[in-house]
Amino acid sequence: MILHHYELSPYSEKIRLMMGYAGQSWQSVICPEMPPRPSVDPLAGGYRRIPVAQSGADVFCDSRLICEEIAGAAGKPELAPSGVDAAARDFAKYCEDEMFLATVVSIPGGLMLRQAFRKMPFMRACRFFIDRAGMSRKAARPAPTPAQARVMFDAHIADLEERLHRGFLFSDTPCVADFCAYHTLWFKTVVAEQEIFEDLPRLRTWYHRMTAFGHGKRREIDPDNAFAAARDSEPRPIGDNQRNHVLIGQRVSIGPADYGMDAVEGTLVGCYDNRWVISREAGDMGTVHVHFPTRGYTVRELG
Repeated sequence: MILHHYELSPYSEKIRLMMGYAGQSWQSVICPEMPPRPSVDPLAGGYRRIPVAQSGADVFCDSRLICEEIAGAAGKPELAPSGVDAAARDFAKYCEDEMFLATVVSIPGGLMLRQAFRKMPFMRACRFFIDRAGMSRKAARPAPTPAQARVMFDAHIADLEERLHRGFLFSDTPCVADFCAYHTLWFKTVVAEQEIFEDLPRLRTWYHRMTAFGHGKRREIDPDNAFAAARDSEPRPIGDNQRNHVLIGQRVSIGPADYGMDAVEGTLVGCYDNRWVISREAGDMGTVHVHFPTRGYTVRELG
């Protein structure tokens, strides 16, 4: 797998850590924190979220779908939303959606500014905040106020402490819910550098246990290598059972329904229980298939 990511991306950290737990070897392409992303855009067609994963001429958008890919490759179904029970799946969704937004808002704005200017060149940090402010204005879900967010976050970590009577949140082994909970706390402790574990000994132990999984066998490559992988491959075959949707063969646009809503256009070629697949022409790389989750994404037929 090739992962297009940047170091301070929390959803990328979830995937990197999952690679470590699964013992996977992977290739890393570092991309800018905000669009345009010349190393990703030709493959993903303007999809703006990070991370994006790639296997040859197949491109996977949204970390939830990337989890499915890792789970399949590693033979660890519990790493995918489709491989756990409803309680774990719902908790993972809550951590990724409501709780991550509350975590970001709970961090004082001045602190985030200082951290950004410490970790990025000045002008890039300015562009980053302008870009994220624009995304927030377009979000379908209103953000909590800072006061509400702090209450939500404090209640969340207290709940995590109560859940951790075993090694991990739902059993003695980690599942996708652990990784979704982890990346929110990672953002708070690593990116914002805030202490959150005082009087939470089980949560502290769990967090360090998760961190110890590392990032697996990572190898840096440049974008040209990723483009060559797409150019030299054919997309995965799609079975007849995945070609029954009424829009198969039609030009469509697919985009997130909540934020970062820039849509990708192509021809719908596959519809699975958990994913849409569109085909698009990517210049001299030829045909690529771009995969999106069905949950949280909107498909529109183009006239």
